[in-house]
Amino acid sequence: MLKRSLLTASLIAVSISNVHALPYGFYDARSVAMGNVSVATGGITTAALSNPGMLSVNENDDTFAMLLPAIGVQAIDDGGVIDLVDEFQAIDNGSEESILRQVEILQELEGASLIAAVIPNAAFVYSGDSFTMGVTLRANAVVSAGLTDVVIPTLANPVEPDAVVRALGVAITEIGVPIGTDFSFSGMQLSVGVTPRFMQVEVIEYSERLSTIDVENIPDQDSEDLGSFTTFDAGVTLNIVNTFRVGLVAKNLIEETKTTRLGTNINFETQYRVGAAFDAGFMRIAADLDLTEIKPIAFENPSKSFSVGAEFDAFSVAQLRVGYQTNLASGATDPDLLSVGVGFWLGFNLDVAVVAGDDSSFGAFVQTGFHF
Repeated sequence: MLKRSLLTASLIAVSISNVHALPYGFYDARSVAMGNVSVATGGITTAALSNPGMLSVNENDDTFAMLLPAIGVQAIDDGGVIDLVDEFQAIDNGSEESILRQVEILQELEGASLIAAVIPNAAFVYSGDSFTMGVTLRANAVVSAGLTDVVIPTLANPVEPDAVVRALGVAITEIGVPIGTDFSFSGMQLSVGVTPRFMQVEVIEYSERLSTIDVENIPDQDSEDLGSFTTFDAGVTLNIVNTFRVGLVAKNLIEETKTTRLGTNINFETQYRVGAAFDAGFMRIAADLDLTEIKPIAFENPSKSFSVGAEFDAFSVAQLRVGYQTNLASGATDPDLLSVGVGFWLGFNLDVAVVAGDDSSFGAFVQTGFHF
């Protein structure tokens, strides 16, 4: 039921054209507010979800931390897709001018894109004297869609302009067991960690004509269970000095391909990301970069993210965060994203982040948790 709800929510959020690959991760409100940086900065719950090599760094010196619940939504509209679809459906095909405008919209949609995701997370982490370990629960619903069977009227074939929207919704539910430790290396703290992950995959494949599609009334189609598989992540961080560290994480070190009954391959390939962070106590600055270009799940374009962010701390009670993220993949036209967020300690953690870009691009993440 959870996976179907996530798929439906994501399918409602997306309507047309090429969906760009989702970035490396969208894990917690703190990292999202800081431009989605997480490789070399963050608390132990962030590390548990993102880079197990950060588990033993333990920025907040916690013994126990819990992230519950954390929920995020994301939509990136590159090219005004939503407005173009609304305009296409509102046009009356009675005149030559209206038909020409619909043809123009179809041509514009060929280069436009929209991504959508719904992400709930939870994490429970214990930090001991010589190791840190935890359990993570994560669900991720991603939509990839394409425009096919485009119909353009000609003198020999005076039909109404139209096309078919084909969408693939992928719901991934996973359980992870992050484990990390650290030791001294040439007088520097070297932290390493691994996260075995059990993944369950379901899909919904959907198609409808552009002229009649209504994303608010997508039919409740049966989902297809693609089965499960096991993979793992590995990460490392090195504290070069007390205020500066670098990190590297590899995701999906055991690769997997799932195939739907209609023949669509869904690839889970290895991804590498590096990061660096400067920590001055009252201020933290961090940057992350994908080393590999992330291939699309289905119809969309690749992704290669560069992120930078900052956090300003007031007496460990309140934090202000800002960030920036861009896609460096070849041919990508995603809008750059700006983010901002706040965090509060109210006897428990409350963190909120919002993301915005050009057109109708937006994102939001909210979470609560405890640490001590």
